[in-house]
Amino acid sequence: MTNPTRILLIDDDAVDRAAVRRALAKSGLAHTLTEAAGGEDGERLASEETFDCILLDYRLPGIDTFALLKTLLAAEGEARAVLMLTGEADPDLATRLMRTGALDYIDKAEVTPSGLARAIRFAEARRAFQAELAEARREAEAKSLELDTLNRQKSLLFSIIAHDLRNPFQALLGLSEVLGKAVAARDPASIERRAKGIHEAATQAYALLESLFSWASLQMDTLAVTLTDVDLGILAGDVLRGAAEAASDKGLRLEASCDRTVVRAQRDMLATVLRNLVSNAIKFTLPGGNITVAALREGDEVEISVTDTGVGMPPGRVDDLFRLDRRTTTNGTAGERGSGLGLLLCRDLVERQGGVLEVRSAVDRGTTFLFRLPVSRTAHLISTATAS
Repeated sequence: MTNPTRILLIDDDAVDRAAVRRALAKSGLAHTLTEAAGGEDGERLASEETFDCILLDYRLPGIDTFALLKTLLAAEGEARAVLMLTGEADPDLATRLMRTGALDYIDKAEVTPSGLARAIRFAEARRAFQAELAEARREAEAKSLELDTLNRQKSLLFSIIAHDLRNPFQALLGLSEVLGKAVAARDPASIERRAKGIHEAATQAYALLESLFSWASLQMDTLAVTLTDVDLGILAGDVLRGAAEAASDKGLRLEASCDRTVVRAQRDMLATVLRNLVSNAIKFTLPGGNITVAALREGDEVEISVTDTGVGMPPGRVDDLFRLDRRTTTNGTAGERGSGLGLLLCRDLVERQGGVLEVRSAVDRGTTFLFRLPVSRTAHLISTATAS
């Protein structure tokens, strides 16, 4: 069954209102009619109730009709149809009203049951079409913006591949050539130095490729996410052991404060996040500094943080960390280089697990990256039972 058309009639003339009321009663149009004897009452009713169609008298005492028309249309984002009623046969006036947003212009002398019903149905259909058209336009604009973003990301990825990936391979080619000459000259010290350079260049290239592949997989939504119970203490220990050599080379101390903490997470994703954050902390911390992986229970969640005592960042730099269109790279305290993709990858991996990656940093005072994940249901039950 079709819902009745909800109509608001705004007209200060009681005779004209009665004529419209009779015409609607005889039209066969299923409707409900609410009447307002003035512009202020009409505006109030329109703001308090929902109407499909408004019949608005052009000449209302003490009212700017065009201003009222705009108000009535804007009240619901122009989702309602407004028809103008007038006793004036003025084509220019009709054009102005239609340009303001009215859908039709009806001469009061020609108000008939069939004509009024037809005008209301036409106005409703036209308004529905306009609403669909506006929604389609919004969707098209959103898609266009999404495509623009993807194109920018594609261009930036090509830039990363062309620039950042070229550098380590150029180093590999140059060092391998020099290594060959050192072997021919039987120069052990040079051979060792060049071999170490080749290893560093290969490590840099591999790390970049890993970040590129992981980030690309996330963008294509190909990584399934199944949350399980993960012992954060064990995982953090594994990550720090893997980073121990790089930290030792810079004279840094690594520590974890995550014992007896179990979270709901995707283990490999969480491990990748911690590895990247710890590696980033090592990169920007001066010799003698500290890097800490910690966990703090807050209700049903655990706040996981990676804190360093490094060089820190100014606010503007923090704001741009997770923007691919403003990707900037900064060499580490020992000249380490990176692609800038590691933190983008961390952000996306954390979000895929239901968290939000946050940053707190101050110049010369260090940086903390933190996010929250749900506590393990088993751990939560044990904690609740212990408390009771």
